[in-house]
Amino acid sequence: MAYEQGSADASGTVSFKAVSQIFDGDDPSPEENRDLSDRAEDRISHAVFKFPKRFRADLCQELTIKVPAAELTPERSKAIVSAVHTHFAFRAGECADKTRLTVAVCVPSFIGIGICSQFKGDPLVEVLENVLVIFCWVTIWQPFQSLVFDRWTQKTTAAIYRKIAGMPIHVVPV
Repeated sequence: MAYEQGSADASGTVSFKAVSQIFDGDDPSPEENRDLSDRAEDRISHAVFKFPKRFRADLCQELTIKVPAAELTPERSKAIVSAVHTHFAFRAGECADKTRLTVAVCVPSFIGIGICSQFKGDPLVEVLENVLVIFCWVTIWQPFQSLVFDRWTQKTTAAIYRKIAGMPIHVVPV
């Protein structure tokens, strides 16, 4: 996530020019169940940061989302809060799922490779062993790279997403 200056201020407030900027335009679900747009996700996740002196980032305790008064109703306000909480809870889970998927796919494949290596000389078994090796590499390449190189970033991102999913959110008119 790259910090976009000017997209949110340090008080935990983010403004949108239209409610349509918040939601993913390709999601036909009702607003309370809609996905957030990538830009809204980025702006909201960065809005929870406070940057005091020495640039130590602390998370805000609540978030205020400002939208045009003409587009805001009590139902829409509840829908926005629900969509933000649901979206960030789902995204936090996605971060953890990447690691679990890698383990769930690779462990059985590694066991299969170990069993196949017991039967050297049988061409069919050697082909199966090579297929399992290729399958492991293809399956784990990106998750393994993330696990090794982006582990702390993923962990921090998941923690921020969980925080947003549970924090009080106020939708106010501009």
